[in-house]
Amino acid sequence: MLLLALLLALLLAVLPGCARILDPGPAPIHLLLDPPMPTPGAAGALPLQLAVSLPETSRMLDTDRIVLVLGGDRGREVRYYAGAKWTSPVPRLVQRLLVEAFERVGRLDGAAEESAGIYPDYRLMSDLRRFNTRMGDGSAPTIEVELALRLVDLKTGRIVAFTAIGSDCPAAGPALPQVAEAFETAMGDVLARATAWSLEALAAPRS
Repeated sequence: MLLLALLLALLLAVLPGCARILDPGPAPIHLLLDPPMPTPGAAGALPLQLAVSLPETSRMLDTDRIVLVLGGDRGREVRYYAGAKWTSPVPRLVQRLLVEAFERVGRLDGAAEESAGIYPDYRLMSDLRRFNTRMGDGSAPTIEVELALRLVDLKTGRIVAFTAIGSDCPAAGPALPQVAEAFETAMGDVLARATAWSLEALAAPRS
């Protein structure tokens, strides 16, 4: 009985510590990115289907966490916001927004993620070079978004056009809602320019 009582006392002493270790703490805040979308295009329809590939990116950006680069323009120290995440990994998030932007413009027969199983005429490939906040000497960060785009003719396998589109937007302050609002402004600018460039390239005559 004495041994049983000792074991019971030891178990009761250990359990509170285990509970503290297993407690995951408060759930992270998930930020929904809802940038302004391009308006329907006034130019003529293009009888083409476009597949939007999942953007390639660095390990730093291949995450659902919000990236913070310290040190101004030449800063190299990378951190992540504590307790906050995007609703999906950044490459997937950007891919979905690109597809939605083409749908909103409405000039193509169809635009979809590459994995959707459509039979596209062209593929839009991209490298996500920047999708981060950058903190310099001020109290509020600057948001940086940059995509390098390549439009591929799937009949020939040739790259018919390529460009890089970037946008920087200072946040009104360091709070998460202010950071999210600046991300939406920068991403909205990139989406408008990316769709306009892509549709112009698709409409160009081929030799």
